[in-house]
Amino acid sequence: MSDTIRLALVGCGGISQAHRNGYKAIMAAGCREFAVTACCDVLRERAEKAAADIAAFQGSTPRVFTSVTELIAAGCADAADICTPHYAHHACAIELLNAGLHVMVEKPIGITVRASKAIIAAGKRNRRVVATAEQVRRCQNSRAAEWALNTRKLIGDVRLAIVQSVDNGAFNYDLSAFKWRGIKLLVGGGMIMDSGAHFADMIQHLFGAVDEVACDTRAFDTRLIEGAPVLGSARADVEDTWQITMRFKSGLLVNWAYCRSAPGQKLATALYYGTQGSMRDLGFPFHCFQGGCEVTLADGTKLSNAEVVEQYMKSLSEADKQRLFPYGCLDCFGIEVWDFVNSIRTGRQPEMDGMEGLRSKALCEACFESATLGRPVKYDSVLSGRIHTFQKPIDDFWKL
Repeated sequence: MSDTIRLALVGCGGISQAHRNGYKAIMAAGCREFAVTACCDVLRERAEKAAADIAAFQGSTPRVFTSVTELIAAGCADAADICTPHYAHHACAIELLNAGLHVMVEKPIGITVRASKAIIAAGKRNRRVVATAEQVRRCQNSRAAEWALNTRKLIGDVRLAIVQSVDNGAFNYDLSAFKWRGIKLLVGGGMIMDSGAHFADMIQHLFGAVDEVACDTRAFDTRLIEGAPVLGSARADVEDTWQITMRFKSGLLVNWAYCRSAPGQKLATALYYGTQGSMRDLGFPFHCFQGGCEVTLADGTKLSNAEVVEQYMKSLSEADKQRLFPYGCLDCFGIEVWDFVNSIRTGRQPEMDGMEGLRSKALCEACFESATLGRPVKYDSVLSGRIHTFQKPIDDFWKL
């Protein structure tokens, strides 16, 4: 094993706070496999705050930078945890990889399939680790549900899933964290690929390969967004409503629906039906089983989430517990950063590498491509790049 990995946090707004909390949690559990040595953000004050937050629990203060180029020149990091807005993922990751750093990129890995492949190619070319930061599959509840579905087969063979979220919650485009989230050229698409990236990863992690996707979207909220990065002012043009049917190669059918422009009765449900019973997701439907599950068998017997988790944890060897919950840490962001740095130190493949991130990305893009073309599309055709009508203007804008 090599020495302690020197880690840079690149992008210090929004989601980076959860990453910082993850650093704190895994370090508090006893991990000394990495140290955060740099914080980088285009706004110096954000980077300085992140550095101060980290210093409070780490005991040493990361250096502060306002550009990736400056960070690289300083030679103070071996790897980078990229938490920038989506449109900057590929540019930051590729520059860092070309400079010899390993990278973990917050989901979705790239703004398009082509951007994601460019990151992966840079990793291979430079023989560096490319990991995808995806916390949901690493949560104890999510791992327990996956075990219950696929190893224990508590509800038999899964045939059908119904996942729906309907509300009337317009985004606040006055907040910097949302200004870029309403514009396709900056975010890559709406919640199908933002929060939906978690769902796209977990649904394939749970049930395997997707065959075909049929999607219809609507954009009811087209407010003018003032002061958006890169573009200045622009109309919101991402979907806020969708109906999606996914057909898996196994035969599983998944219905996935969402709307945030629906006054009146709210709806949030995620139910998975098998040959021997059903499993209900107890949390936010797009973060599959992060909030736990409840099992109802054909004879009416129920198993609580606590019972499922208890059975799961008893099934694990000590080696598996250390691999899945290193140092006994249950913080899913802490687990993802440990997995990244430990893969660098040991030479093993990370649990969720760039290709895993690409697969979840391609499923989100298959939804957009279907909606754009007005017909079902094959997942493999989107993954390969043969279908890219929706993505083409984004690729053209970023010269991908």
